[in-house]
Amino acid sequence: MADTGAPKMKLYWFPQYRSVRNIWLIKEMGVEQDFEFIRYKPNDENEPDAVAAYSRDVHPHGTIPALVIPGEGSILESGAINMYLADRYGKLVPDPKDRKDYYDFIMYGNATLDELIEFFYELWFAKAPFSEEKVKKMRDKFDACMDYLAKRLENRAFLCGDKFTAADTVLGYDLFSAMLFNDGELLKNHPKIREGYYARLEKRPAFQAAITMA
Repeated sequence: MADTGAPKMKLYWFPQYRSVRNIWLIKEMGVEQDFEFIRYKPNDENEPDAVAAYSRDVHPHGTIPALVIPGEGSILESGAINMYLADRYGKLVPDPKDRKDYYDFIMYGNATLDELIEFFYELWFAKAPFSEEKVKKMRDKFDACMDYLAKRLENRAFLCGDKFTAADTVLGYDLFSAMLFNDGELLKNHPKIREGYYARLEKRPAFQAAITMA
């Protein structure tokens, strides 16, 4: 599609952060021409003025992602951004019968799984001193989530049946993150997810383009 000259939406993003969800969705829809992609690292000690301006004008907490819509303001949550964009373009939305699952899985990724991914990031990358009891509790919770997901995906290619939707870009990001930790240790006991659902996601050209974008 040709550039219409209309003001572009601005997406603040950074590699491997939750904004990957948004990049992935945009690339799946083929609407990159409508966006200005601003590579922004939160709390960058080398750019304190930029961080302060970003916090004040774009995002109250100075984190990412943030989607700035000309004349309307910002959307801050990655799942909300994807729901908004899918509706705006009328692409990657579910069939009416799958709308319940669509909302449920987007929130499941944005809330339940994001919390777990953040914990294991703190554990393995930031080397936070969590107790063995806490680690076991969170690992058990992650395993329970994957068992639940595997059950919900029985006889389905994607979260909303055989149709790939924005929900897959939200929850799929959590699986991508899990695969980054300790050579995919979190998913080693979940072959139905790793070798089935996630394998289908990572083969998508838009997924590959999103995770390699620098």
